[in-house]
Amino acid sequence: PPTLRELVPAGHQHLEIEIGPGKGAFVVAATEAKPDTFLLGIEAAPGYASMAATRLRLSGRTNGLLLVDNGKLYLQDRVVEGDLDAVHVYFPDPWPKRRHKGRRFFTDEVTAVLARAIRPGGYLYFASDNAAYSGQVARVMGSTAWFFRDEDEEARVVALGPGHAFSPTNFERKYIEEGRVIRRYAFRRIDA
Repeated sequence: PPTLRELVPAGHQHLEIEIGPGKGAFVVAATEAKPDTFLLGIEAAPGYASMAATRLRLSGRTNGLLLVDNGKLYLQDRVVEGDLDAVHVYFPDPWPKRRHKGRRFFTDEVTAVLARAIRPGGYLYFASDNAAYSGQVARVMGSTAWFFRDEDEEARVVALGPGHAFSPTNFERKYIEEGRVIRRYAFRRIDA
């Protein structure tokens, strides 16, 4: 696939990536809320990527794009070091079976991939209804010298409203209606 820099039109001050945008609710909201930001959604499922791309196209906004690829590999191979202001990962598949855990996005090696792609001062935003997977994310991200959990940032972006971080997503809407607890984390990239 093309590199991130090949995909970004001129004139955008900030670059962000959402891993697994699904039907594109956050991508569409974020491109409206942050017009000076270019947001690339990387979706592994072609059908969902097509649906999200259609929603984005119908919105008329040009500061976003959808790409079918593996998010972790794209961050590792196609993003220049320190290019990203943020990476968003919302309601990823927890792959709950023991034999599937290697398919999870948040494994021990992902912190180095994220630390390379996100600039110092940038953020990884994460949300999930799955307590066990959220605990794994907190352990993985909290065990590195490259990131720290920033609860002030979590409150700040929630107060800003949809499209800044965490919200909206189709899973979020569904799980809130079901009364599930949603865990939201912001991990700030620091110089290690």
